[in-house]
Amino acid sequence: MSDSAPGAGVTGASVAPARLKLCVAGAGAIGTALAVRLAAGGHEVGVLARGARQTFIATHGLTLRDGDCDFAFRPALADPADLSAYDLVIVAVKAGALPALLPRLAAAMRPDALLMPAINGLPWWYALGEKGPLAGRPIAAVDPDGALLPLFAPQRLIGCVVYSRVTMLGSGHVIVSGRQELQLGAVGGAPPVEALAARFGEAGIAVTVEPDIRRAMWRKLIRNAATNVVSALTGATLEQMGRDDGAVRVITDIALEVSGLAARLNRAVDPQIEELIAVLHAAGPFATSMLQDVRNGREPELGAIAQAPLELAQHLGHPMPTLRSVAALLKLAVGAR
Repeated sequence: MSDSAPGAGVTGASVAPARLKLCVAGAGAIGTALAVRLAAGGHEVGVLARGARQTFIATHGLTLRDGDCDFAFRPALADPADLSAYDLVIVAVKAGALPALLPRLAAAMRPDALLMPAINGLPWWYALGEKGPLAGRPIAAVDPDGALLPLFAPQRLIGCVVYSRVTMLGSGHVIVSGRQELQLGAVGGAPPVEALAARFGEAGIAVTVEPDIRRAMWRKLIRNAATNVVSALTGATLEQMGRDDGAVRVITDIALEVSGLAARLNRAVDPQIEELIAVLHAAGPFATSMLQDVRNGREPELGAIAQAPLELAQHLGHPMPTLRSVAALLKLAVGAR
């Protein structure tokens, strides 16, 4: 049953016991990494998948290599029509899948259960409880009909920013390169973020609790918008872009445009250009998530990473010519495949 009542909420004790009961909706690279790690930490984990991936999991389970550790886990496959057994549902799908998925989750979850969207870019819930020019305003790029915004009361949502270099091989095996980190924060109200962070940390997932999760999202979006769109358009890895002066100029321009937009929304964030370029140099031959999508014939996440900030920029009259041009070229290139 969906819940948009402003008083709906849960207590920390009801959702963050020593052993969590949770479901991971989406068993791609990020979803697999989270599900396997949490299961290895002793939590009760179900997985909601579909199509070929669901069949694969039923037959082979999930496998993960994280650093020097190998994990294997055969999860229970969740019933999409009944998620009442779970206190927490983690959504780890592309933003474009949410308009079809979220209403089903809202109908299948308990009214007191929490939802944690571990997704890239600007989320559909961004305007919940916000004041100023975005108050209650759906973002059409990620919520085309405005139907997602009222599905969950803000106090049922755990904001989540994912920092992880994760790759899924053709075999279905997932590899984590480097440190996997989650930044968690309250969207509204007082959900038990600290308690959940502790449970995740005990399972080997690095977690920080952010006092302003929206500011943390802008910090990540600056890097995602600047690197992913250019990478997907050019086919270049992070390292290749970092060693090309022209690519670095374009990436820098986009980072400054997005940070300027964040400032217009009272979420000023230092774009840390020098640190961003240093990360590119040190990244090695890592393909961004959008480049991985393009290479595998999947639709890249233009909506959440590029079109959503461009939509807000147009609404506010904030110029973003570089991101607008690069995103338009990528959209043309993908459509011409």
